[in-house]
Amino acid sequence: MWKLVPVAGPAREPYRLLTGVEYIVGRKNCGILIEDDQSISRNHAVLTANFSVTNLSQTDEIPTLTIKDNSKYGTFVNEEKMQNGLSLTLKTRDRITFGVFESKFRVEYEPLVACSSCLDVAGKTALNQAVLQLGGLTVNNWTEECTHLVMISVKVTIKTICALICGRPIVKPEYFTEFLKAVQSKKQPPQIESFYPPIDEPAIGSKNIDLSGRQERKQIFKGKTFVFLNAKQHKKLSSAVVFGGGDARLITEKNEEEDSFFSAPGTCVVDVGITDSQNLIPDSQKKWIHSIMDMLQRVSDLFLKQSLDWQLFS
Repeated sequence: MWKLVPVAGPAREPYRLLTGVEYIVGRKNCGILIEDDQSISRNHAVLTANFSVTNLSQTDEIPTLTIKDNSKYGTFVNEEKMQNGLSLTLKTRDRITFGVFESKFRVEYEPLVACSSCLDVAGKTALNQAVLQLGGLTVNNWTEECTHLVMISVKVTIKTICALICGRPIVKPEYFTEFLKAVQSKKQPPQIESFYPPIDEPAIGSKNIDLSGRQERKQIFKGKTFVFLNAKQHKKLSSAVVFGGGDARLITEKNEEEDSFFSAPGTCVVDVGITDSQNLIPDSQKKWIHSIMDMLQRVSDLFLKQSLDWQLFS
């Protein structure tokens, strides 16, 4: 979302700019009102944010913000006077001065990429409409550029894990519709804490579950190497490991790694969980995976025995 942030005069809230809306800057009856400045015209300038493409599939797409000067005393962008009647495309951190006194602002773009999970078609459509008006994008797959995960109720999915690890909040869809209403009525944005979805996982309950964006989670796997023995698991889960600061490696029979590699400190071997129903895994691979797991179990049993001996005789 584009914002017009005051940088001079008394402290004021930034103006948040919705896409598809013409914001007139002036001294009377307008969207961005500047009073007590005699160099401001009644219709001084116009700001408009719009997406320049119709196929919004890239998470780095942002709406284009343009400004048009209609004033008597001028509008200045980065201290250069605009040509009256012509439009100019703005960039984040550009400085704007309306008139010749202290009506100074800075433009900023605040990224908004909402990833949806477990929403029906109607829910996705409503979310997309609200987020687009707020100058953001909606996506179906989680990437590091995502700023929010949107769910009606929280279930443990790979998207949920990635959102928590990336330090991004998980919110209900209503958060964005209420945010839109707040901008339209020039009110404060809603408190995000009021829009955390309920936990829908009986196994973990709902007590003391923190759905806020905790940045320390980004280092939760630091110094760890997660070894995957199955390509399907690696494709599904490796991104979460990397987001958390860890290393993800896919190891197959062809790698011919020594047993010591799998039992090295900081190495976590992900259990494939082979069952009789998993007939797609070749028998030779199943046998190899079982041998790895048996070896790790023997190492674990030996470590436990040594630990007990130390406690008994120390």
